[in-house]
Amino acid sequence: MPAARPSSAASSTPRSTLLLYTDGLVERRRRALTTGIDRASAVVQDGRSAPIEDLATLVMRRLAPDAGYSDDVALLLYRQPAPLEVAFPAESSQLAPVRTALRDWLNRCELNSAMIQNILVAAGEACANAIEHGHRDAPGRTVRLRAVATAGDLYLTVADSGNWKPPRPEANTHRGRGVALMRALMQRVTIHPGAAGTTVDMHARIPR
Repeated sequence: MPAARPSSAASSTPRSTLLLYTDGLVERRRRALTTGIDRASAVVQDGRSAPIEDLATLVMRRLAPDAGYSDDVALLLYRQPAPLEVAFPAESSQLAPVRTALRDWLNRCELNSAMIQNILVAAGEACANAIEHGHRDAPGRTVRLRAVATAGDLYLTVADSGNWKPPRPEANTHRGRGVALMRALMQRVTIHPGAAGTTVDMHARIPR
């Protein structure tokens, strides 16, 4: 009967990064194994605010021997929580369930209540614009929302396949202020119109 393998359990904290790897990443001849492990840990710590795709490249580059890797290397990176991906039809009835999904995800990130509220309002404005303006001539087409959290930053993207109307707040004092509100609530808001649709990228810094 084979011997039982040791096992343990641990909980990952919100916005933390987990690195799994094969020994080819950290093992070197005439060097303690713990040295390579410590180096890998330091690279992940340095890149805790980098997009996880960029972090994988950074780990491979920073740990590469001068002569290149001599053993097969595989690594897996995971952030808690994983990015939120929501695709929904461009209908106003979808705003409430999308807001609920985003709120649940933001709570898993353990952000403070004021920041959660700011993000929900900004995301709601972007989604409403995508529905009302981006798909005013083609209701029901798909709108996509993506949210990503790192140790110190939150990134939110709302994309549609239409073109927004230019805002005209002078025509209705209660309308046309969504973009201004997004800019007031987030550190950075960039709107990318194009032939394939409109994408809104938003960024907020997470307080330590």
